[in-house]
Amino acid sequence: MKIANFFTCAIVSILVAGCVKNNMSSTNSKTDMDQLTNLKQQTEQNNPFVVDAKKQLLQLVGDKHFDSYLIKHGILDCKDNSNQSSCVLKFYLNEFYKLKYDVQLKKVIDEYKAEHNQELEKITPTDGNINSYCQWSADFVAATYTDDNDNITKRYQPLFKMSAQDLTDLKTKVLKDNYSHFLIDENPTILQEMKADYIEKCLSNPKDNIINYFKIFR
Repeated sequence: MKIANFFTCAIVSILVAGCVKNNMSSTNSKTDMDQLTNLKQQTEQNNPFVVDAKKQLLQLVGDKHFDSYLIKHGILDCKDNSNQSSCVLKFYLNEFYKLKYDVQLKKVIDEYKAEHNQELEKITPTDGNINSYCQWSADFVAATYTDDNDNITKRYQPLFKMSAQDLTDLKTKVLKDNYSHFLIDENPTILQEMKADYIEKCLSNPKDNIINYFKIFR
C-alpha cells in the first residue's frame, strides 16, 4: 500500500471512530432524557408530594438546566427502585435542602465578608478626623433642615456610610423639630449659629454627635 493511501485510510478511520463516539454520546444523552421523562411521568402522576418537591427544587436550580442537574446528581438511580415515587421524592427533598443550606451558608459568608470589609475601612479617631467629621456632621444636619437633597444623596450619604433607612430616620427626626424649622424660616442666617453650636457640642462628645460614628471610626 502506498504511504499516501495509508495516511488517507488512517485519517478516515479516525474520523469514523470520532463520528461513532459522538453518535454514542448523543444517543446516551437522548436515552437519559427519555428515561428522565418517563420517570417524571410515572412518579408525578396522582402524587402531589412529588410535584411540590420538584417545584421547590426547580425554584433553586432554575428551569434552564433543571433536567441536566437531575441527571448529573443521580435521579435516574430511582428508575430501578421498587418504589420509584418514594425514591424521587427523597431525591428532590435532599437536593432542595442541600442547596438551600448552601445558599444560606453563602449568605452568611457574604455578610461576614461585608462586615469585615467595613471594619477594615474604618478610620482612627484622631483629633483631625474628629474635627473634620464634626464639621461635616453639622453641614449634613443643616442640609437636612434645608432639604438640600442633591448634597445629601451625592455627598453626605456615602461619606457617612448611611443606608436608605438611616437617611430616612435622620430626615424623620429633623422633620419633627418644628421649633428649629420655625427659627430658620424666620431668620435663615440662624442656621450658621446652629451649625456652630452643633460643632461645639460634637467636639465635646463626638460619639453621640458625629453621624454614624461607629460605622466610621474604629
